[in-house]
Amino acid sequence: MSARPGASLRPAALRAAAALALAAALAGCARGGSAESGGRGNRGPQALPVAAAEVRPRDLVRSVTVAGAVEPLRVVQVNAQMAGTVVAVHVEEGRHVRAGERLAELDAREATAQLARARAILANAEAAYARSAQLAAEGLASGSELDEARAARDIARADVEVWSTRLAFSRIEAPVAGVVTAKRVERGGAVTAHQPLFEIAEDGPRVVRVRVSELDVVRLEPGRAVSVQLDAYPQARIEGRIRRIFPSADAASRLVPVEVALGPAPGGVEVRPGFLARVEFPLERRAAALAVPAPAVGVSEGETFVYVVVADTLVRRPVETGLTAEGWIEIVRGLAAGERVVSSGHSSLRPGAPVRVRDPEAGVAAPPAGADRGAPRG
Repeated sequence: MSARPGASLRPAALRAAAALALAAALAGCARGGSAESGGRGNRGPQALPVAAAEVRPRDLVRSVTVAGAVEPLRVVQVNAQMAGTVVAVHVEEGRHVRAGERLAELDAREATAQLARARAILANAEAAYARSAQLAAEGLASGSELDEARAARDIARADVEVWSTRLAFSRIEAPVAGVVTAKRVERGGAVTAHQPLFEIAEDGPRVVRVRVSELDVVRLEPGRAVSVQLDAYPQARIEGRIRRIFPSADAASRLVPVEVALGPAPGGVEVRPGFLARVEFPLERRAAALAVPAPAVGVSEGETFVYVVVADTLVRRPVETGLTAEGWIEIVRGLAAGERVVSSGHSSLRPGAPVRVRDPEAGVAAPPAGADRGAPRG
């Protein structure tokens, strides 16, 4: 039995119809996706939340802080003036002494005996001179005899002075009033002439000697007030003044010694030699200078700039800066008081980008100016 021609063509027609229907469905999906993508693209770029600071005048002070030890203005070294054995020590470190107070004693038995002998010889010489003078007045003694008696008397007087001085040398006394900061002798020890025995920090003003960079010391002058803080009393401030600036810098470090005299300490603060002090030197001052936070200023390709928020849009503006102090930078040219600048995050910003400034008080981003804060309208 032979097949009909129409039956052999029917499966091919069905396959062709199915292919056309699939193609139409795919085309419809593509058109829908394009329309949806176009709808999202019409929304525009999102506003970036930024932190901004208002440009306003403020007083700026650039300073440098240098640490040094508290020292007495003068430290006096007390030396032995003769050799001998120490028989007594009367003071220890930290003891306050008066001028002339005895610190230690050396064995003075020989000096005492020699002084007694010299005084006896002096008494005999004075008596002999008096007899010679009387005989010479009566013409019973020659002039040479009188001269010999006078010389013997003068020699005896000199011997008394020598042994009196040596006896005084055996008593070690404080030359000035102050605090004993070092004791280098003990009872029973032998000392030599000119051997250091004690050190005394003389009563008077305390000073701090620090070293300041040659770049900063040129802005200092004697008599200028400074602020001093002691590590032992971190909450207290002591007023000081520059007493002197040394004439030359260290050849290796290029640092110049500066001496600061400390003023009266607040109640409850005891300034002791050796305490670590931090001296703050004011170097430059600007009164009522326009300033912005330091992170607000950027540098690119040699140009210094800030981002200004104008109508919720970023404007990059070149500026000229001046003094930098305590996290603020002086703006010499390029900004006016009352303008707002982005205070951080320059790397992600571009000129012309829309932004919304975060409310510094509420901690949230404020909506752009003119935006409707109410419910959406139907």
